[in-house]
Amino acid sequence: MEKRLLTVETRFLRRIFRTSWTAKKTNEEVLRLTDTDRSLLRLLRKRQMEFFGHINRHDSLEKLMLHGKVEGRRARGRQRQTFMNSLSRFINTPSKSLSKLDIFRQTEDREAWKSLIVDVCTRPLDYSKTRPDT
Repeated sequence: MEKRLLTVETRFLRRIFRTSWTAKKTNEEVLRLTDTDRSLLRLLRKRQMEFFGHINRHDSLEKLMLHGKVEGRRARGRQRQTFMNSLSRFINTPSKSLSKLDIFRQTEDREAWKSLIVDVCTRPLDYSKTRPDT
């Protein structure tokens, strides 16, 4: 999904600045010509984390859905990416790993959660990891 978001971001820039597909310009050239950087993925991550913190601090049906388990059997085939798995994937780093329970606990302290959001959003994006979710 991240790879698709990076692709659509450069596609939008090409359309905004009227860069033709037949011009054979790479995505890096388009970013340099438009004097911008990739910011869509960072913005999405920031908003996802802010929304998650907001939901987790209030007692609501959404919080129950994030914490709860669903009865029954799993669907056949590859399992879908869950919101919590995607969230913990970009929060965790090789040097610092938080479990899902630690992430839930950290949202209770609003200031600590905000500092974690800033840490995650200022971290450089690793574009080599932008592959389909496995």
